[in-house]
Amino acid sequence: MVSISHHLARRLESAEAQDGVGCVTAQILLDPYAGAICEPLAGGKMLFAGADSPLTHALGLGFERAFTDDDAAGMEEFFHSRGSAISVDVSPYADPSLPEILSKRHYRLSEFTTVLVRQIALGEQLQQMADQPSARLALPCEAEAYGDTVVRGFFGRDEVTAEERNLGRVLFAIPGTLAYFAEFDGVVAGCGQMGIHSGVATCFGDSTLVAYRRRGAHAAVIRARLAAAAAHGCDLITAGTLPGSVSQRDYERQGFHVAYTKATMVLD
Repeated sequence: MVSISHHLARRLESAEAQDGVGCVTAQILLDPYAGAICEPLAGGKMLFAGADSPLTHALGLGFERAFTDDDAAGMEEFFHSRGSAISVDVSPYADPSLPEILSKRHYRLSEFTTVLVRQIALGEQLQQMADQPSARLALPCEAEAYGDTVVRGFFGRDEVTAEERNLGRVLFAIPGTLAYFAEFDGVVAGCGQMGIHSGVATCFGDSTLVAYRRRGAHAAVIRARLAAAAAHGCDLITAGTLPGSVSQRDYERQGFHVAYTKATMVLD
């Protein structure tokens, strides 16, 4: 089991922040006029991918230094000037000044995220389990299919809006990531994505279509990313889930364990 420390939390949060930067880069590539932008702040990142985008938030703050009132004022100007509410990830390993200042400025708690981690042994080999569907890399020409699968599985419905479908397209377009499909006899059942940052593999975009849930699609995608992370020489792989969710249990069955739980604080 991985020993949880400030250094480890900083590695995990930094890797997630790099995925966030990738989201902004992807949004710019898909729509240069959307106003997507990323700026550094207190060791983390402020990401804007649209006023109503779930990708718009601040994360990784408070690991390099204390967070100040001036930082908070600059962050509020960054988001509010673009017509966006403010959402901030707050790690329990960040400097205590971060939650203190946000609370003083009337940010409220919105939700919690369980951060999971698994160590990968040098040369570790993972085989596909016999009772699972197959998992494969998504091809560059399958951007629309991947984006459609992400949002249909996430929202649990077949009808999705153009804005929701754009979210899936942005995820697929993140530079340098690996996207996977889980399939039953060639029919897509679910998907998931992975970034690689300084030896840390990050799992995100996990989604299973309603008709295929509880049949091993998610486990197949997790194991495919584990194998890829090992092949790329990563020593850690991480994911974020809702606390106590089915997704969390799926990851734990593949050897992940809870590193810590972080909060999301918002200012409307």
